[in-house]
Amino acid sequence: MKDLDTMTVSKVGQSTLPKWWRDASGLAQGGLVEVRPVRDGTHSIILTPRPSKRQGAVGLLRQFACCPKPFLPPNRHQLPFK
Repeated sequence: MKDLDTMTVSKVGQSTLPKWWRDASGLAQGGLVEVRPVRDGTHSIILTPRPSKRQGAVGLLRQFACCPKPFLPPNRHQLPFK
């Protein structure tokens, strides 16, 4: 096994993880879990929920805020009507 692997937890609970753990870790609607081996001789693993990435307009605005120069609005032009 690698040092770090990932596993997908489905939102309908088809995984073998207990429901109380999925609810407590924020994976009730599904998500990714990082899997790490412990190497203690009993093949134990540590499961850590992976934080969800911001997507959509919030993530885009955060990327624009990191830019060194401001974005200028584009020049608009009139579209012809039918």
